[in-house]
Amino acid sequence: MFLPEYSITPDILKNISLIEYSRAVIENTTILPSWENQISKETKVIFMQSNLKKLNVNTELTQVKAWFDRVTDNEPMEFQDLMSADKYLDKVYSGNDLTEANIKEIAKILNHRTGYRDLNINGGPKPEEILAKTVQFFDWTQTLDGKETHPVILASISRMYFEYLKPFRKNNTVISSFIFIGFLKHRGYSFKNLFCLENYFDQTSSEYKSHISKTSGENIDYTAWIEYVTNGMAQELSNLKERIKILARDTKIAKATGRAKFTPRQERIVEYLQDYGILQNKDFARIFPDTSEDSVLRDLKVLIQKGIIQKSGSTKSSLYELS
Repeated sequence: MFLPEYSITPDILKNISLIEYSRAVIENTTILPSWENQISKETKVIFMQSNLKKLNVNTELTQVKAWFDRVTDNEPMEFQDLMSADKYLDKVYSGNDLTEANIKEIAKILNHRTGYRDLNINGGPKPEEILAKTVQFFDWTQTLDGKETHPVILASISRMYFEYLKPFRKNNTVISSFIFIGFLKHRGYSFKNLFCLENYFDQTSSEYKSHISKTSGENIDYTAWIEYVTNGMAQELSNLKERIKILARDTKIAKATGRAKFTPRQERIVEYLQDYGILQNKDFARIFPDTSEDSVLRDLKVLIQKGIIQKSGSTKSSLYELS
């Protein structure tokens, strides 16, 4: 039976306390929908870029954002696979925990093959042990002990355990990142989809690899790993909390001046300009494929009148930028 070994240290308690405080602020503070959508997209793009690197696709954040927004063609298959896995994870979200079947489906999307590995991997258990160990892990999550484990600790354990288990032929680190975020979401710690920890893991990659390299055999002590993960979460969520508080103040100003009364299409225009700087008439059909050019121009006129954007040029050569 799977039963993780770890101690609740003062550092873990402190980190969990900071995480809970930041979570309360993030989930109970109202900001403009356009700003919330912007942060959510930034989070998704960071998650995608980080995992693309693990799939040996090294590209700039701006390029990943362009693929995400479909403003450029020829996105690589690896990006398409990550997007499909992410959509699948959102689709299966129902308030219940992830299951073994969910993890196998994510691996199938990313690896284009079914089933667990049938080859030995250095540092991982034998192929014939994988099914039993995976089932035991998911069985534990449904026990009283597993259900009473704090979601952040559970997600941390799951990431480490699947890094150790290496259940699939390839891309186990990427799959473990989906497992980590999946357990957080399914246990109510989505943080409004405004947060991921990939930047922290990438910036402290030597420490991450050091922790992973120490996992061997059956007796894994997760204490130091949980301290490391919760420390990163406390830092990143504290930064997000402060950003949300600033945006909340600006939201009040925007509402008081009438700048907050945007339609969804106007919000999309502002979001596009925040990302790419300039909007031209030729971009309308790509951004709003089901909307007439005249309708977009009317929205632009409203935003100009509110002082949100400014126009230069004339007729078809017009350029629109944030004021």
